[in-house]
Amino acid sequence: MMDSLAHGPMRLVFLSTSEGWGGLEMNLLRHARWMAGAGHIVRILCVEDSPLHEASLAHIHSEEAQSETIDCRTIRRGSRYLALATAMHRATRLIRYRADWLWIRDPRDLDTSSIARRIIGLLGGRTRLVFQQGMQIPKPKRSLYHRWRYGAIDAWVAPLEWLKTQVCGNTPLKPTLVHVVPLGLDDPWFAPIVDRIQRQRMARLELGLSQESFVVTLVGRIDRKKGQDVLVAALRDLPPDVHALIVGDPTLDTFSDFFDEVRSYVRDHELQWRVHFRPYANFPRNAFIAADVVAVCSTQESVGSVTLEAMAAGCAIIGTDTGGTAELLGGGRGWTFPAGNAQALAEALLTLRNHPDAMPPRIEAGQDYIAQHQREQLLERWHSILMPKEAG
Repeated sequence: MMDSLAHGPMRLVFLSTSEGWGGLEMNLLRHARWMAGAGHIVRILCVEDSPLHEASLAHIHSEEAQSETIDCRTIRRGSRYLALATAMHRATRLIRYRADWLWIRDPRDLDTSSIARRIIGLLGGRTRLVFQQGMQIPKPKRSLYHRWRYGAIDAWVAPLEWLKTQVCGNTPLKPTLVHVVPLGLDDPWFAPIVDRIQRQRMARLELGLSQESFVVTLVGRIDRKKGQDVLVAALRDLPPDVHALIVGDPTLDTFSDFFDEVRSYVRDHELQWRVHFRPYANFPRNAFIAADVVAVCSTQESVGSVTLEAMAAGCAIIGTDTGGTAELLGGGRGWTFPAGNAQALAEALLTLRNHPDAMPPRIEAGQDYIAQHQREQLLERWHSILMPKEAG
């Protein structure tokens, strides 16, 4: 197989065996779209009828994709560990596609991708493997198995510095292979908001919210790790004019009664008129614009797209003091509270409700930071990683 990276567009294969629809999958598709839009030849491999499959097909058949070279094919999920037959099949596909890079995000896809990468090398091919990190690596992974597992990776891309530090400290990857590229947002997120007061009024009308309420918005899938229960519990210690707007759908790929638990709590404490559940939308910007404050209550967020979206929408943000949220809100870009502590969240929200003048400096502090998450800037950084030096 010829190394075509230095000659025209790259051939990129984005692979995911996930059957869920969260940040990992959404960002994989976003980067596939961006790379196709930049003129590269893109294929998406995913599980048939999964949310990623449906979203990929929707994009491919959209007007936006008419000028792109992008398609989507289905694969079997297979076993997570050392699935030789699955890896052989994927290696065959990658050779047929003449793929320059295999791009994955989910750790469950790493083993078979590592095997496929090595098979192609043994056959004289040169498909490289890039892993775009979305999960934490809090414990050492330096056994012989892990050395083999990580040894096939040609580029590891972390979205935040603290995640890069984890990777370099807990895996056998060479620091020269580990890069930091922030997660990006599509261009519409950065559209200027003219007459914010009027836009907020219209957004609240659309979402069925009171104009007089102090609205706290939480956007994200309904999942215990996202902390919707913490926000609802905090309402009990807040004045009646403080309302919660919860935007999201229950987690798709795991059985859970958490949504029922939250709704039962709302009923038991007679909060029905103060808690407003709305389904997730692909572009929930109005949910942020409607808010006085956006709450990020996640307990284990590596890096939250919701936090970035809220920042791009010019919102005041309060989030947990753990993981990626703490880094994103550092430098005066937002407020933090201890994860899982509803009382601390209530106290912070009460302060913000009673002293709205405290918000503007924090909102402004996030504007310069979020600018580096725009598509064009990020494409340049990705090209510097994926294209050889002689091509730049």
